[in-house]
Amino acid sequence: MSRWIGLCFLLLAGEVAYGINALPTYTVFYLPAQGSKPPQPYLELYWQIDPSTVRFAQNENGVWLGKIKTTIDIIHDTGVIASEKYYLQTTPAASLMAAQLQNIMDLHRYVIAPGQLKIIVTLSQDDGERSFRYIDSIDVALPQQPLFYSSLQLLDTAYKTDLKENTYFKNGNLQIPSCMNYLDDRRVFMHYYTELHGTNKVPAGQLPLTQYVFVSKKEYDYPVAELLHTDTLQTGQILPMLGRFKVDVLPSGNYHLNIVLKNNRGAELAKTTLFFQRSNANPVTRKDSTGSDTALFEKVSVLDLSSTFAGKYNIAQLKAIIKMLKPIADENERLNIESFAKRPDETYMRYFVYNFWKARSSDDPEKGWKNYTKLVKDVNKLFGNSRNPGYETERGFYYLKYGPPDQRYIVTAEETAWPYEIWQYNAPGKQSSQGVFLFYNPGFMVSDYKLLHSTVQGEMRNNNWRAELYKTGGSTHNLNSRAEQILQNQ
Repeated sequence: MSRWIGLCFLLLAGEVAYGINALPTYTVFYLPAQGSKPPQPYLELYWQIDPSTVRFAQNENGVWLGKIKTTIDIIHDTGVIASEKYYLQTTPAASLMAAQLQNIMDLHRYVIAPGQLKIIVTLSQDDGERSFRYIDSIDVALPQQPLFYSSLQLLDTAYKTDLKENTYFKNGNLQIPSCMNYLDDRRVFMHYYTELHGTNKVPAGQLPLTQYVFVSKKEYDYPVAELLHTDTLQTGQILPMLGRFKVDVLPSGNYHLNIVLKNNRGAELAKTTLFFQRSNANPVTRKDSTGSDTALFEKVSVLDLSSTFAGKYNIAQLKAIIKMLKPIADENERLNIESFAKRPDETYMRYFVYNFWKARSSDDPEKGWKNYTKLVKDVNKLFGNSRNPGYETERGFYYLKYGPPDQRYIVTAEETAWPYEIWQYNAPGKQSSQGVFLFYNPGFMVSDYKLLHSTVQGEMRNNNWRAELYKTGGSTHNLNSRAEQILQNQ
């Protein structure tokens, strides 16, 4: 396991020049419902520390040890859930080399309440060097249905054990979670874990239940490379789901691990999915019979990101960059972006950003990104407001997607109409004919224009736009308005 985690840290080595380096992540599970009370969510928070960034000292007995000062704060929107400070001591080693090759990991579980949660983990040593600080916010919700899956968790390893006092003991197994949803070339198997709640409440007439676990390119799409498990389930209050796939067949690329539960009539009862990335330069050849009409595998570059432009951004900047890319992303890329919005992960986002521009500017991905940032800056100046940067507004989205309009008409004082803009393109995207976007500002919201109607193929078409644009609910007194003049010919 240390070799595998070691590679992951090498990929991030350019981020931290000195001080502790670590890979934190989390998974949300649920305690069983008690009587009329709903299931109680709890958080598994865990991280892997790069041993090469830890300072080890030799004690009087000649043993090498490292001590990491650890601070954990879990803050709910109603108050502090947990605040801990302690020293994590590494496993005693006979030599410095052995100490620097060991696996240093920590895991904690906290019962939490629904709502917004802020996680802060700080790791440091007493030598005054820079601390490692991890901050993330998550929204925890109660399940909407009695039958549901918890979050999916990838595992580094899992095996049967009697060590019940071990932190990683769960359901008769030692389950060590993976701190990255990333499988490198050395990985032959992918281990996963989740929990299914509420099958004991399924009516007898819908039994037996069938569970489908599969890997796909898009969420819940066709299984790829015959990576599909089908099982008939027993019923119970909580069913632990521990499984694995042999993934030597998967080339480098972006994938989703999906679980779908159906009743005896084929109706879908519950599902969950998890995005992951695979690096595999020499996949095992296996015949594919997915039937999907999309390319099975995409070309993805996997390399030391510290040497690329994607290696210099922190997680907050990566989150912003991912949003900036959505207007020009293809369908599969947008699905990945939505996955990042649900669960941002620093390493995968770096790979995504780099591969995104590598696909569009293979000779110089950084140049492609820099050229795009010039357009983003223009958008921020044109459409940014006190609440959102320009790229997060609707006008900014379409400006990035199609570029500057050939004609832009701004109408702010037309009688009986809300302020509006009309953008006209002679050939938007791959369109061969003219296209028009109509944005409006109902209620005079500060610089917050919404798309009301478009004639561009594939964009929102609203044939009732007049009733929403004009305050009177119609266009009787606006037959000569700029909107009527332009749109009547579209």
